[in-house]
Amino acid sequence: MRRYYLDTNILIFIFFDKDGLSSAISSLLDNYDCCFYTSSICVLELVHLMQINKLKSKEIKDAIDIFEYLQEANIQISPVTEKHLKEYANLPYYKDHNDPNDRIIIAQSISDKIALISSDTKFDRYIENGLKFEFNKR
Repeated sequence: MRRYYLDTNILIFIFFDKDGLSSAISSLLDNYDCCFYTSSICVLELVHLMQINKLKSKEIKDAIDIFEYLQEANIQISPVTEKHLKEYANLPYYKDHNDPNDRIIIAQSISDKIALISSDTKFDRYIENGLKFEFNKR
């Protein structure tokens, strides 16, 4: 069974804007032979965006509803552990990509040896550090 981490932007597309998903990633998400995870950091970002009204949906009315939608979509939340933090400490630092949330999500994916699906074009530079990266080309 293939396993994938979903970045925050992919979760936003799944729950708020399906048009943001490429056909290749949409097909992957519909594949029952795949297992999907998201970092607890991605969930934190989604909740925050809902609380400050940057994300709105007719279906998802409150930030707490995110958890139900993740469960219905069979997306498991993976907590950040010490192992992930150590991988984070080993990542190279790029001045133009210094978001600690992105970097811990990348570190989690590398550490767990699970491919990461994202629309972030800067993630591919971490391939040389062991990141398995699936780009959502919109």
